[in-house]
Amino acid sequence: MLSERVQRITRLSEPEVDHLRALCSCWQVLADLSFSDLMLYVKSARSEVFEICAQLRPFTSQTLYPQDMVGTRVSQPGQPMVERAFREGSVWAQKDPVLMDGVPIRMDAVPVRYRGAIVAVLTREGSPRISRRLGRLERVYLDNAERVSTMVCDGHFPPAESPPGEWPRVGDGLLVLDKGGRVTWASPNALSSLHRMGVMENVVGRGLDDLGLGETPVSRALALRSLQDGELVHGDVVVALRVMPLLESDKVTGGLVIAKDVSELRQRERVISVKDATIREIHHRVKNNLQTIASLLRLQGRRLQSEEAKAALEESVLRIGSIALVHETLSENPSDATEFGEVARRIVHMVGDGLVSPGRTSEIKVTGSAGPLSADLATPLAVTLAELLQNALEHAFPDGRTGTVGVELSRDHHYVAMVVWDDGIGLPPKPPEGARLGLQIVRTLTEDMGGSFEITSNGGTRVEVRIPSTH
Repeated sequence: MLSERVQRITRLSEPEVDHLRALCSCWQVLADLSFSDLMLYVKSARSEVFEICAQLRPFTSQTLYPQDMVGTRVSQPGQPMVERAFREGSVWAQKDPVLMDGVPIRMDAVPVRYRGAIVAVLTREGSPRISRRLGRLERVYLDNAERVSTMVCDGHFPPAESPPGEWPRVGDGLLVLDKGGRVTWASPNALSSLHRMGVMENVVGRGLDDLGLGETPVSRALALRSLQDGELVHGDVVVALRVMPLLESDKVTGGLVIAKDVSELRQRERVISVKDATIREIHHRVKNNLQTIASLLRLQGRRLQSEEAKAALEESVLRIGSIALVHETLSENPSDATEFGEVARRIVHMVGDGLVSPGRTSEIKVTGSAGPLSADLATPLAVTLAELLQNALEHAFPDGRTGTVGVELSRDHHYVAMVVWDDGIGLPPKPPEGARLGLQIVRTLTEDMGGSFEITSNGGTRVEVRIPSTH
């Protein structure tokens, strides 16, 4: 990790290290504008040596360093510009390119300032285009690379509170603004995005808010001198905007707008959102239908005279309720997996309410976590848990005894383990019919999941179920 490398080399404070980490999360814009490889040098706390702790290659040009440069150490004779930029706190640039393996290389050394202190040096290393005349796009890119470098030197870049995630690329579309928010230049890709939104006239000299596409974050970004995100929507076309004010001597001198057509991405997100909502609704309806069946079985049980038949129906109600709890949890989560620890706690509550008599003080506790499980694993495992809890509460504490039933969940790279134990009388040589049926159901469900089932009895009963974590 970058922070670990920096802390190993230097004595920088945690906020200073965070500043360097934020810089490396958004410095792709500088690499692309300058057509350059970027290197981040930090000074060793123990010697006059600088070490490269981060490296970035441009998307707009061929890299000069296909090899990994992180960890390379240099001293003042090897890189005098790095040492000088660090010591003097100003940008230093080579006047003339240096030939390296026959390739001309120009390097700029930019001090990285944080709250007035120089904490590192950023170098821009690229091959200048000396074989032909620079085009308009290249000149604009390079001019704005200098402005961003100045912000790094002044401590204004990276922007405070940068949004998480990757930045959009400069090549997606770039608009350059003056200090009043009017467009002074637009890249071909940015113009194509605006054309797809119905803007056919020239946008140079106009503000983005004046194009009839709705409000943009430009005014807010320039007024607050902070990075702002927004979107323009026209029919099915959606263009994401990231506006970065350009500052010099604490004054806004203009801004950069990176525009990216995200229409297909938003369409996919809408499709996924609809599918997620549909799946959640299906789980919700299945849960409701199962609860209705359970209610009908309870009504039927009240009309029966046979205690054995009533007990059988009540056990079926618990099994149906266990399955319903899995679907209820899935209906609350957009994912196709459910956190089984939450399901287990709900099952414990359901079984405890149904089987623990008001006058008894038997305790059921759940520890550990099994992580998220797909429905085809969570459903049979939930029924398994309900059977084991039911067996423990009905047979481990006869004659009004009280005790504890525990559920322990764990997971490794290959298996999910569920242990149900009690401190009751232990398993008798010939278990009751109900216990035998419950254990047979557990064994069958475990085998269907490709798992194993083990039961031990020594001063209580312990049942361990292990199933593959993928099914």
